Amino acid sequence: MNRVGGQARRAGKLDADRIAGPREAPGRERGQAGRSSRSRILEALLITPKTGTVFVLTFLANLGYGVMIPSLALHAHSTGATNSSIGMIVSAFAAAQLLTQIPVGRLSDRIGRRFLIAAGFLGVAVAAALYNFATGTGHFLLLQGFAGISIGLVWPPLMALLTDDVGPSERGKLMGIFNTIFFIGVGVGPLMGGFIAAQYGHMAAFSVWAVISAVAAVFCLVTLKDPPKTKTEAARRGGHAPMVGGGLLKPGFAPTFAAACAVRARGGFCTSFNNALLPIYAVGLFSATPQMIGSLMFTHGLMLAFFNLPGGLMTDRVGRRWPAVLGSLVATVGVLWYAAPTGFWSLVVAVGLAGAGSAFATPAIAALTADVCNPERRGEAFGYFLTSFLIGMVLGALVFGFVADLVGLWGAVLAWGMTSLGLSLAGIIMRETKTPAPVDARVARA
Repeated sequence: MNRVGGQARRAGKLDADRIAGPREAPGRERGQAGRSSRSRILEALLITPKTGTVFVLTFLANLGYGVMIPSLALHAHSTGATNSSIGMIVSAFAAAQLLTQIPVGRLSDRIGRRFLIAAGFLGVAVAAALYNFATGTGHFLLLQGFAGISIGLVWPPLMALLTDDVGPSERGKLMGIFNTIFFIGVGVGPLMGGFIAAQYGHMAAFSVWAVISAVAAVFCLVTLKDPPKTKTEAARRGGHAPMVGGGLLKPGFAPTFAAACAVRARGGFCTSFNNALLPIYAVGLFSATPQMIGSLMFTHGLMLAFFNLPGGLMTDRVGRRWPAVLGSLVATVGVLWYAAPTGFWSLVVAVGLAGAGSAFATPAIAALTADVCNPERRGEAFGYFLTSFLIGMVLGALVFGFVADLVGLWGAVLAWGMTSLGLSLAGIIMRETKTPAPVDARVARA
């Protein structure tokens, strides 16, 4: 009887095994679980091979430029440049970029993104290497212009490439991640550059910028590919009806786009002041060293990095307008605080607050740009978006530099605060597009 029962149990076990199928080894099961977990994390962060490459290039572009920021104004000042001359030097980079953004955006829509991006990085590498031979204001103006034209080849196609195949319901989040990485580079670069300048001199900072840009050019050519247009049609439709005609914007959204560009220009004014006059302002108030100036820039960049993703998530939930306006107003409070710091650390907090507010607003403006434009002309739309920022950089560096020479740096700070307030309030007239139904990220990226 026991023998018969044992045979029956063994037969039952064999039947169960046949039904269940082959079992995975425990180690293999754990490996698959780990891969599945990593896949979910990457999907949540919208990281694909293409977006990952864009994020790396974004970081390298800003790391390189940030490395030389603590050195640019101080080195130019040491060659005899006045405050207004330094303003012109900083504005030359932005002015040259400004001239390229819209044509490059249009060109990238026609011929693709990859080779324009690589050519831009290569041009920056050449310009950065030539800074080692600059001995006067004229040299700096020419090199800043050359570097500006070169980096102008990078940003419109890079941003268009990022948003080509992501639906509207995830654009705020995506731009938040993009800007977080963007401003990590902006923050880490000056901190690294301040250390390099203190240890090895200003020329070393320019050389490091050249090397980083050359590495980015090679990385772009090796890893980046232009996607076929047919692969992005689902995301370009993004739940909206196709546009009638070939206009740049959806009907009725010109005032909204203009207001968004005004808010974005506010960020350009902030960057121009920080790059051109904040180092000299900190030296005048507190006899700041290059490391201290690098710390100020790092704090600004860190806050820009940290608050971009919360801003992007918020704009996907509540819309684009109010995150943009409220973030800009918070940044304005920080800027006005620049005028009355009680010590170096008080200035650090003010700079951080200005960065946090700007970061919270930026994803909303970028997502709104993608929302209201013709998907077939998105590169051009981001050209206008970036041009507005650069107009702020050009005007800010020129105007604040001349104001500083006329009435002092404190007057330039106050002028910047009033400008920031006016541009922030322009965002109130922005109008939302209809909120699209959620788009499955995997379908949008298929």
